Amino acid sequence: MANQCGTCRFGEAPKTSVLDLNCRTHDVDNLYVVDSSFFPSNASVSPALTIIANALRVGDHLIERYH
Repeated sequence: MANQCGTCRFGEAPKTSVLDLNCRTHDVDNLYVVDSSFFPSNASVSPALTIIANALRVGDHLIERYH
């Protein structure tokens, strides 16, 4: 299984990243990306647990934002 990484890098500056630190796109207010594409590069181990942990973190952010 391959995990595509680095396709939607996250960061603070829209000029150097697609996503903000909560994995929301800089250009579309209600679009979040919570797969492995936010990683800057691929590691030698499966990123599954980190993807799950990040999705839970982003989910908590969404609950606070929309509740």
